[in-house]
Amino acid sequence: MGNYILVSWVTESPSNQLMSYGNSSMLCSGNAPEGCSNPQLVTKSNYTTLIPSTRHEYKALASYYKNFSGSPTNNTYLYWMGAGASVSGIALGSGLTWYIKYPPYTSIDGVDVDPTGGSNWQEIAAFNITTNPSGYIAVTGTHSQYNGYINFSGVYISDVDQGGPYFSSGGTTYSGQIARDIIDASGGKIQIRATRSPFGVAAQNIVPEDIQFLAAPYDVAQTAPSGIMGDSGAIDDFRNILSMCAGNRMMGVWALPKAASPGNNYADAGVNYENIRDYVGQDKNAIAIYANVNTGTDGSGLDDPAAAYLGKICDRPPHKTLTLADINISLASTADENEEAAWSAGQIACIFRKSDLGFNTDQISYGFTFSGTSPSNRLNNVRCKYQVEYNVLADLWKLLSAGNLRISKSGLGNIVDTINATLDRLQSEDIIDAGDRHVEIPLMNGSSLEWTNARLTRRIPAIIVRWSWNTSPEQLNITQFGEIL
Repeated sequence: MGNYILVSWVTESPSNQLMSYGNSSMLCSGNAPEGCSNPQLVTKSNYTTLIPSTRHEYKALASYYKNFSGSPTNNTYLYWMGAGASVSGIALGSGLTWYIKYPPYTSIDGVDVDPTGGSNWQEIAAFNITTNPSGYIAVTGTHSQYNGYINFSGVYISDVDQGGPYFSSGGTTYSGQIARDIIDASGGKIQIRATRSPFGVAAQNIVPEDIQFLAAPYDVAQTAPSGIMGDSGAIDDFRNILSMCAGNRMMGVWALPKAASPGNNYADAGVNYENIRDYVGQDKNAIAIYANVNTGTDGSGLDDPAAAYLGKICDRPPHKTLTLADINISLASTADENEEAAWSAGQIACIFRKSDLGFNTDQISYGFTFSGTSPSNRLNNVRCKYQVEYNVLADLWKLLSAGNLRISKSGLGNIVDTINATLDRLQSEDIIDAGDRHVEIPLMNGSSLEWTNARLTRRIPAIIVRWSWNTSPEQLNITQFGEIL
């Protein structure tokens, strides 16, 4: 017998980009310097030649890189803010709620419906409870910015929901549940026309770059720092950044001005400095720090606290706490015990030194977020949650893409096995911890009607995923201390 070559045809599912542990982008004022793209990828070795030393982002990068050793490896971008943009797009969603991506928006300018997908576009008027119960409501997000969503009114008349994209056909006007049913059955479309803010334009450009952290560097030594766009206070930058972060597995890092102190009022926000969370909202994506940085002879701060903090965050693996992490930053003073307590009560990190115990290192008080619930009020917990979410969704997408899955007991078992394999990998990477784990698809024990509905809609209606995540201790209390006589 002669030699032979065995050829195997293999259909491979698509591979996805891995989510990094700490890719970051700084949002900067003005235009990009000559020779820079937007966004611009920078490194520790090339930023000094790319960015003029007179620009604040140069100083911010210096603060960032002296706290970031380069491990875990990340990508760092600069994005220079420009103008807003008029956009229109086919909306995502169904029923009473539809949206377009990449908020924030300065306005929702119009909504059109094509009830049967046949280019029969009809404009829908905005909601008016007296004259137009079927209109749309442009949704203002948690940070007073339009978030790209519209909700139809949902007004009930005689127990019938009147909300929905109304339209005319054959001399008859349809609205409410009937209109929604027609659109759903006929492949109808909703189009939203809007004005995307400069922050929304930035989101559209940088979200595809796999970014986990956004920061707005500015000179905190100014009495009332202006925002990136130069037309509002820096506090509004924070709110805009958080609108960009929502739904994109990103977090925003921001610094209070040098003049801040507990008990005094932040003029732009109208609240005390330590209570900025009341203005911004209980947002798990919000990370804030206060540092009394040294001031140069030109009146500028010699370091950018947000950038320095961002560098330390990116320098640490996701599960590792930021509490008592060292930080390299030029300070005029560190927080005393009373100030540290006030900042911590507001979930704002500060920098202190435990000199009474002989330590000579500046350390970060906590790794807070502005979340109102624990453990999501800890930065490392949210980082790990986003890693789990991304990896589980990516692996399930690859499983669907292969096209071999069936809505059957064995098919659902395959989904459970895939998720458990993902969690095993994340446990080996120290993103989650060993311990109790729960992966369940309720349809497995569903009725025959539920199985029939799943097969008709080609949709698995619910998957439950829970895992162990153990927090690190951030405080040790000695309750008894003394000798035995």
